[in-house]
Amino acid sequence: MTENTQAKIWDKAYIPKDVEDRWVSRWAEAGIFNAHSRGEKSYSLVIPPPNVTGALHIGHALNNTIQDFLARKERLLGKDVCWVPGTDHGGIATQTVMEKILKTENASRRALGRKAFAQRMESWTIDCKKTILGQLKKLGCSLDFSREAFTMDEKRKNAVFAAFKKLWDDGFLYRGERLVNWCVRCGTALSDIEVEHEERKGNLWHIRYKEVSGGPGLVVATTRPETMLGDVAVAVHPEDKRYQSLIGKKLFLPLVNREIPVIADGFVDSSFGTGAVKVTPAHDPNDFEMGERHQLPRIKVISFSGKITEEGGVYAGLSREEARKKILQDLELKGFLEKTEPHPHAVGVCYRCQEIIEPLLSWQWFVKMGELSSPAVKALDEGRFKIYPKSWENPYRDWLKNIRDWCVSRQIWWGHEIPVWYCLQCNPIDENSSFHQIPNLKGVVSRGKPENCRVCGSVNFLQDPDVLDTWFSSALWPFSVFGWPEMGEDFKRYYPTQILVTGYEIIYLWVARMQMMGLYLTGNVPFSESFIHGIVRDRKGKKMSKSLGNVVDPLQMMEKYGTDALRFSLISQARPGKDIVFSEDSLIAGRNFTNKLWNTARFALMNAAGLPEKIETQDLALEKLDAADVWILSEYQEMSRSVKEDIKNYNLADAAEKMYGFLWDRFCDWYVEIAKLRLQGSDSESKKTAFTVLITVLIGMLKMLHPLMPFVTEEIYSVLKDWDTSPADFLINSSFSPGPQIKMTEENQKGMAALIEAVSSLRSLRSGLGIPPGLKIPVLCKSEKSLESGFLKKNLSYLEALMGAQSVSFLNSTESVPARSAAAVTPHFTFYVPLEGLIDFKKESERLRKELGKVESDLNKLSQKISDPNYILKASPEDVSETRLLHQTVLSKKSRLEELLKVLS
Repeated sequence: MTENTQAKIWDKAYIPKDVEDRWVSRWAEAGIFNAHSRGEKSYSLVIPPPNVTGALHIGHALNNTIQDFLARKERLLGKDVCWVPGTDHGGIATQTVMEKILKTENASRRALGRKAFAQRMESWTIDCKKTILGQLKKLGCSLDFSREAFTMDEKRKNAVFAAFKKLWDDGFLYRGERLVNWCVRCGTALSDIEVEHEERKGNLWHIRYKEVSGGPGLVVATTRPETMLGDVAVAVHPEDKRYQSLIGKKLFLPLVNREIPVIADGFVDSSFGTGAVKVTPAHDPNDFEMGERHQLPRIKVISFSGKITEEGGVYAGLSREEARKKILQDLELKGFLEKTEPHPHAVGVCYRCQEIIEPLLSWQWFVKMGELSSPAVKALDEGRFKIYPKSWENPYRDWLKNIRDWCVSRQIWWGHEIPVWYCLQCNPIDENSSFHQIPNLKGVVSRGKPENCRVCGSVNFLQDPDVLDTWFSSALWPFSVFGWPEMGEDFKRYYPTQILVTGYEIIYLWVARMQMMGLYLTGNVPFSESFIHGIVRDRKGKKMSKSLGNVVDPLQMMEKYGTDALRFSLISQARPGKDIVFSEDSLIAGRNFTNKLWNTARFALMNAAGLPEKIETQDLALEKLDAADVWILSEYQEMSRSVKEDIKNYNLADAAEKMYGFLWDRFCDWYVEIAKLRLQGSDSESKKTAFTVLITVLIGMLKMLHPLMPFVTEEIYSVLKDWDTSPADFLINSSFSPGPQIKMTEENQKGMAALIEAVSSLRSLRSGLGIPPGLKIPVLCKSEKSLESGFLKKNLSYLEALMGAQSVSFLNSTESVPARSAAAVTPHFTFYVPLEGLIDFKKESERLRKELGKVESDLNKLSQKISDPNYILKASPEDVSETRLLHQTVLSKKSRLEELLKVLS
């Protein structure tokens, strides 16, 4: 114990910044988080690599705190933990950030050119990685920073090429023309699960399509009138009697006057709209499938820039929004628009820029997913892969069973370039053409430019300009970080990993793809378990976003309250699969808990003089322990067992709650108070035993809390470690023990519960009547003969001291209670405090009536609030629940005040 450290532990206030900066540096210097590849059992996990788009947000803080909790816990169990850090190049997301930066400089990526843009991106990512990894260190993450990886470094490039080549060789990769999700702002295709669906207010327009023969035809209902320019049919359900006579007939397409047929297809929902739907195979995925079944043509009327094509006639060149407005005007003018009705519906938007997605026909690269998904389903069904919470298993399984081919090409510049080369002799290509519009290209897979074409011998090649979906390299992350495709010592020791911690929003984007690629490329699940947490929302339950101005900066919270307080706040709300409604108020509880632990350690040190400097096992022998010692050691064992079970099942919030409850309520509020009486007494043996129990439980709690609150626990341990039975240089290198196995008797258990109830009841009575805490008062007690009664009589000194009683006298059944005595009732006892001469009855009655008036006013306001249907409808469920709880608390306080006034009357 150094003088400097000892001096700091004596400080009354815990100052997080000084402690945190010091331990971040000391941990790094000692390299204690580096995986050792020794003979111990290993435990490995990989960080979900954050995109290099800027700083980390509160969601990253939650995710990495959970991982650090698990990593530190496993190290305390003696395992060789390998937690790999890294970052993701982020594809579209990072390119979008850079394009915004360039715009502020009056520049663009097109003006820079691809090579210069890539250099600018690489410079940006270097700075971003430093920022992100620095933030992870400040958060206390026990990552092995010597293993830092990046999804576009050379090792990951090797892995990406190896995976692409194997998929190609095995026939799982193909280039084809399909209807894809196209973002006109990002200028690229997206996979199905990169499209978010937002509920938006819209309209359902009813448009008349007349028969070519001159008949009235039918009315079609649509939410997208601008796509009608590409209609090639109108579909009805084959069993819809309204349209039987029209099936096979021809209709005029309004405004265009193209003749289109009426077809029958079972996909049509007769109950939606008019039961007749327009069919536009080039611009709707369902229509595309219908077009395939009926061999309909595909007419592209919206371009990749989101404008109407030449096929749109007089509307060519208009944006989608302009075209809709003009088409609706013309339909109304010419009498085709029969009705407009409000119709809220889900709209697909880009997951990065929120631009409305346009389904467009395009030549893209796809991975066949059917055969790859089956092993992943099997791994789940056989229990080789488990999801926590289990409620996510069915959605995960269903998604895999209904999976579509994965579009892996992206028309952007930042990412892994597709390693396919085209001979310009065999594939006449205009280098300025858009590749996603060129059909039937024949290429070869190569890491670099081929020497010559095997067909014609030409040396002129052009590489595919597209890049791979960022999730392609991310899907390889759990094994590429250990050297795959090489299967060296690291791979053999640390792969597969044990756990993957992530949010539910990327369970399909990432978790499922890692499982599929891991099984396909390595023959094993990449991780045996996945803990799925929710997202962090603001206090009103809204998703955080910069546009709403409700984003919480974790660094600011750490600076204000301390890192341990933030970690405690996040973990204590991290229930599997559930969103966290985050309020800054929750950090106050974490800060207070940190201070409670700090002050408990200070108390122990202040009472250590003259006591043993080392704990011996025999000092905790049962015969040396009194009732309070046995109780707290038994409670500690039970709490340890329960917390261990919670962590095993990833119920981390429950584990945090139990540790908090034990330390604050049972240990600090009760045992420490009892130990204080003995430590300040004259019995040297009792002092020694009390201190031994106190320090044993305190050190044990430091180890249990360390994964949750690493900084304050490390600081305290550095001072107390000499009393540890197995001291270590760092807390994480020590071994955890639940303490001596103590069996508590029924009398002891019930007696301590009764003592706590009695003291709590008396303290509440004193407080309610305004009796000063330091004033010693006489207390009378009536009880039936019981275990509890016998225990209190045996431990009368504790009872009197904790109650602040001058004396506690047990009355027999014939003895009466003095007049004007206040009563405190517990399940086993009734305690009486004679009030004559103790308080001013008139003055106290006036005070209580005044307080009662305020309470009644508060209660009236709360009653009105929870009875107001508008409040219930508009407020968040959390706010409503909080208000109802407050109402019950105030109601209880009112009853208590009324009872006290009766005593004083």
